[in-house]
Amino acid sequence: MATLSIGCTFSDRIEALLDGRVAIAGHAAVLHIVEAQRLFRDVLRDAAYDVAELSMASHIAAVGAGRRDYVGVPVFLSRSFRHANLYVRTDRGIVAPNDLAGRTIGLIDYQQTAGVWLRGLLADDYGVSRQSVRWVTAGLHAPVLDDRVSMAPLDGIRIERSPATLDRLLADGTIDAVISPGAPRCFLNGTAPVDRLWRDPRQSDLAWWRQTRIFPIMHLLVVRRTLVETCPDILPALYGAFDEARRLAAADLVSRDFPKLALPWLNDHAMAAHRALGQDPWTYGLDDNRHVLETLLRYAALDGLCPSDLTVDDLFS
Repeated sequence: MATLSIGCTFSDRIEALLDGRVAIAGHAAVLHIVEAQRLFRDVLRDAAYDVAELSMASHIAAVGAGRRDYVGVPVFLSRSFRHANLYVRTDRGIVAPNDLAGRTIGLIDYQQTAGVWLRGLLADDYGVSRQSVRWVTAGLHAPVLDDRVSMAPLDGIRIERSPATLDRLLADGTIDAVISPGAPRCFLNGTAPVDRLWRDPRQSDLAWWRQTRIFPIMHLLVVRRTLVETCPDILPALYGAFDEARRLAAADLVSRDFPKLALPWLNDHAMAAHRALGQDPWTYGLDDNRHVLETLLRYAALDGLCPSDLTVDDLFS
């Protein structure tokens, strides 16, 4: 059997696959570490890898549009709370989330999963409808002139792409806010009146967790459908290997007597996260994550990324 090509971003959750501690049963593989935005475009446009990490929202949109080149595997390689990722101009009277109605908000891509989660949170909890905002898409610090894949927005949802950067648009006041996993330079450097909307995002994350029991899923693993059809054992083999690598990563955080990351008190941080969430926050599989996925699907349908009757099981079959 041919060697599997696997495209992923780097994380401790795949470290054991990279260093050989874990192998994919019955399959040789080469892992390619690729920057996320480039990886997603390569998968969506060119089906560049046999197995790949992919944006959860992009997979939802692709399946919703009838594209069936890849099958989802319930391996969720990236998860993140998102209250820290909404930056606002502090000179625009934006002091609470509901102040964003009627404003202009920038995003890297309308299909970006972080944006789906925050749009859903703003609508559900603060009454900021998607239709009440003018959405501008652009690269954060370098121009990006096209979307990952083309899409037609729902009636009433206004999206335009800018040749400028989100950092520049926020700094010069062309837009009122930015949703981005990476911080704009004008915020980091203090060169513009910009701050996070939620000034204590960790406490906001925890309050939302207690309310919803959701640790947002960002990325999943996908495998080429033709491989699943010709080699059905590939799905359990991939799940087993990636889950074992995850378990080793979790154990590594709390068992080493020296930190594997340049972060003092790493073990304490890891144990505090487990205490706060009351469970293994990185768990894989459908049973433990169905509620999270159903919420994301509802948000994606309201965003216009997929039909409202798309189900969780459709994403993995």
